[in-house]
Amino acid sequence: MFEAIILAGGFGTRLREAVPDLPKPMAPIADKPFLAWQLEYLMQLGVSRFILSVGYKADTIRAYFGDNYQGAEIVYAEETEPLGTGGAIQYALTKAVQTRVFVLNGDTLCAVDLHELRALVGRSMSAVGIAVKHVDNAGRYGAIAFNDQSHLVLSFGEKSSSAPCYINAGIYDVPVNLFNELVISTPFSFETSVIQQMVGNSLYAQTAGDFFIDIGIKEDFINAQTLIPAFVAN
Repeated sequence: MFEAIILAGGFGTRLREAVPDLPKPMAPIADKPFLAWQLEYLMQLGVSRFILSVGYKADTIRAYFGDNYQGAEIVYAEETEPLGTGGAIQYALTKAVQTRVFVLNGDTLCAVDLHELRALVGRSMSAVGIAVKHVDNAGRYGAIAFNDQSHLVLSFGEKSSSAPCYINAGIYDVPVNLFNELVISTPFSFETSVIQQMVGNSLYAQTAGDFFIDIGIKEDFINAQTLIPAFVAN
């Protein structure tokens, strides 16, 4: 069984008009919060323990999920001050009980095979796996290039034109000791301070499936009302 960290501390600034009083992962999708759909999908993939990295209105998330959601254990890593994505992951990893943990953003849902992503890095205590999504128009994303045979990432976050390419799907497989030898002042960005430093060395890419949605984008939030329930059900 797998363990996963969900970064659920976002303010939901881009969704404030539609969801004025909730943290972004609690934005309503059909009949329940987005985070509930995300957890249910990940449970289908074998995740049985979740570490929710919370901050803004954390009590709202605690009140809904408690310490057990549909049989999955729920643990909280609550920020008392802004830590950035890197600091939030670093702190959440102190709550982990397994040697490797998946890390996901709390505002995106993407089709992914966690078994394939884990197989990519095996039991390595230095390598990081990342799910990448192929898009037709990468104009507002940073492009990712990797070796087709070894899956080693060769470039990360390169500014792209509107040409098709792979982008970061926001799903990582990281060793629990990832930060043991890193000294970084918080707050810090996980992508800039950690991931980009691993390019060409110990960062490996696994292609994700076709389904990908970011509820922080208003159009996607509207479409999510029907697309997410159908995706999780199937």
